[in-house]
Amino acid sequence: MKRNLLNQPIFRLMVPPIYGIMMYLLILMINNDLEQLSETILNDELMLCAVLAFLTSESVRFVIVLVERRLQENLRKTGSIVMLFGVSLLTGAVVNFFAVDAYFRYFEDYQYFSSYSNTLYTIVITYSVSAMLYTLFFLSIHLLSIKNESELKKEDLKRQNLEHQLEIFNNEINPDLLFQSLETLISLVHHNLDKAEDFVDRLAIVYRYILDNRKKEVVALDDELRAAKNLIYLFKEKFPEQLSLEIKNEKFGIGKYMVPNTLPMVLDCMINGSIISPWQPMNIVIDCGGEDDYLVIQHKENDKLSNNKYIKNRYQNLHEAFAFFTDKPVIQIKAYGDAFIKLPLLDIKENV
Repeated sequence: MKRNLLNQPIFRLMVPPIYGIMMYLLILMINNDLEQLSETILNDELMLCAVLAFLTSESVRFVIVLVERRLQENLRKTGSIVMLFGVSLLTGAVVNFFAVDAYFRYFEDYQYFSSYSNTLYTIVITYSVSAMLYTLFFLSIHLLSIKNESELKKEDLKRQNLEHQLEIFNNEINPDLLFQSLETLISLVHHNLDKAEDFVDRLAIVYRYILDNRKKEVVALDDELRAAKNLIYLFKEKFPEQLSLEIKNEKFGIGKYMVPNTLPMVLDCMINGSIISPWQPMNIVIDCGGEDDYLVIQHKENDKLSNNKYIKNRYQNLHEAFAFFTDKPVIQIKAYGDAFIKLPLLDIKENV
């Protein structure tokens, strides 16, 4: 049996005497004999009530221990609860009957059962009801504990799932980016070796950034912005005049953090999911000073006709990755011909 309140030594020693006094007063009220309180404060009847309270609580607790060990998870069933109440009632009645009978026979020297039977029955009924109340108290604690454990398990499973999603997001390397970059590199090698070398260096920086931060939970926003600039450099070889990146309010991003690889992933999805041409250029604006500690990425809406399931999955992983660190959601909206993605900026104290 788990160490709940009913099994605490202090509870077992301190509560029965107090409860016994309450039962003594209750019995006096039943017998309409409250004037007896003025005669003495500590009399034999009061001591008897305290002892009976202790015997009742310990005997019923013993029954609860046995039943809980035997039934375990089945104790939550209605039939088991009814059975426990019945056994507790019977145990309380039997223990109190023999205890009170012994008191009257051996301490009060009563010779005939009929001379104290009414008092005995009153005490037995009163303490039998108290045994059921004790059982009810236990069941309240027990069922509440089960509910709390269930909620904790759900939260733990949710946390593990979020950790798994975060790991997937951090370990994700887009193979399409590598293939596109290699195609661009092949083209550069044939007419500009210096530019090809620079392109290889930038490509290495992009992938080194992804690999170096796979095991990190958060990175500084400054690092993410540098990674975004390096990625745009790679894409500008493919779209030299049709693609641009503008970063606003960088000073507001000082001391802020993000999930690793967020900006490169978002920019990659935006570029690969949009139609880009000399007549439809793509100008991406990153504003680090958005309201409510959000970083806002904006560009003209010009989505490709075919929906890329891989891009949708990457955005879904992004939502789940940020959910691990903050209650603020990742917001994706389209309005007035523009597409917006709002990413919550993280404070380091949120993740300590």
